[in-house]
Amino acid sequence: MKKYTIVGGGIIGASVAYHLQKYGADITVYDRDDAGKASRASAGIIAPWISQRRNKKWYRLAKTGAAYYPSFIEALERDTQLDTGYQQKGVLSLFRDNNVLQKGYKRISSKMEDAPEMQHVEIIERDKIRTYHPTFVEHFPAVYTHGGAQVNGAKLNSAIKESIIKNGGTWKNEDFQDDRVEGEIIYTTGAWGIEQGFKPTVSHQRAEVYHFEVESDFTTLHNPVVMALGPIYIVEMSPNQFAIGTTHEDTTSFSTMPSHENYKYLKSLAEEYFSGFKIRDIGMNVGLRPHTRDFLPFIGRVAENKFVINGMGSTGLTAGPIVGAEVARLLNNVETELDLSDYSYIN
Repeated sequence: MKKYTIVGGGIIGASVAYHLQKYGADITVYDRDDAGKASRASAGIIAPWISQRRNKKWYRLAKTGAAYYPSFIEALERDTQLDTGYQQKGVLSLFRDNNVLQKGYKRISSKMEDAPEMQHVEIIERDKIRTYHPTFVEHFPAVYTHGGAQVNGAKLNSAIKESIIKNGGTWKNEDFQDDRVEGEIIYTTGAWGIEQGFKPTVSHQRAEVYHFEVESDFTTLHNPVVMALGPIYIVEMSPNQFAIGTTHEDTTSFSTMPSHENYKYLKSLAEEYFSGFKIRDIGMNVGLRPHTRDFLPFIGRVAENKFVINGMGSTGLTAGPIVGAEVARLLNNVETELDLSDYSYIN
């Protein structure tokens, strides 16, 4: 039986462990449970087709990740009987005016042929927005991508952990101190990857998200994700409760103390997009998003028996499950769907 030690129990590490178990591996996960885990603060938006990023390697990874989600979630929830918060509610991409709207529709809909999981793409005029999102301001037209989804990072992480333990894996909430262990060590330490000193160098950004409640005389539920102007996103967390983000701040600090300046900025945006409704504070979340060279994730071996996955940035939740599946295939000499050499750019 092959033995693997996974250092870092976020979405990436948990997903790698989960998929390696499918090949009969002996799994031990070490997770310090540091404050600032990116997956906990993330909005969990699964809709890579609407991104304007032009990096083809990134897009292949994210697109394949989105396509993998439904079958992955079905198997995981069946195994654990736990809710992951995964829902395909669609994504509304807002545009400032009709000229930009038409360009946006052409750009997004052109990806349909290669991504049938998008399901359908249509234009929504500004006076129809509240048909989809009842408390949202009617100032902007939108492109609606039906296959867009969201997932709750904390719930997903808990469900994967539950499956790992249920199926015989070991999960230790402690620091990994000794690398003289049998088998392969896989480091998925996110922003804390700088501690290992492997190449490529890991840096990180602070991302802050404001959570709030919209007070109205009716309850709204199953609202689509909104990709607003800025770029800003708005996601529904529970009935009449939403999160809006995000700010990006390059930093070397690991502080997760929210900034009052960012709180005021994000709250003002919430009041703008939900104009006419009273906004009640719930709180602020801070996540530390790891990045590597050119903002392209790194997936590869850095030394004998040492494998690193890092630099996912805001793509961690979208790509996490498929990365786990693909790395498990690679380590078991099974053909992968993606060419993982695209992401192993340090030899």
